[in-house]
Amino acid sequence: MKFTEREMTAAVDAVGQLLFRASRPLKRNHDEAWRELAKIDKYHHRAAAGEMILTALIALPERPTVGSTPQFTAEEYAEASVEGTRKLMDHRQPGAWDGLSRRKQQALTKGTAAMVEAGVKAMPIRQDPDAFIVPDHL
Repeated sequence: MKFTEREMTAAVDAVGQLLFRASRPLKRNHDEAWRELAKIDKYHHRAAAGEMILTALIALPERPTVGSTPQFTAEEYAEASVEGTRKLMDHRQPGAWDGLSRRKQQALTKGTAAMVEAGVKAMPIRQDPDAFIVPDHL
């Protein structure tokens, strides 16, 4: 699916924060800790999130929605996660996906699908590109 840069940035940022929270499961005040985190550390979480979800986001089926975020079924998230994760792993090392056991593939797909779904839910409301209005002062 085609997403805007803003939508993808919002998704990556939200998943980066989820990864940060997962790395600190027993701590409280995750939001405050995220705000206090150094920019380079935020970058590392966002980079990991982007690597995990961007290929799967692109693999989602086209869903033109205006006035809301796109809605997908669990099966669509799973299919996109399989495709995206396979591409990423095989790009890094050819045959890496096929080298995993079926159980590991399913676990990786399930985790990626959950992260992609969280990213899509964090995206801003889609605007109608045909009704784009430029203010007069520009």
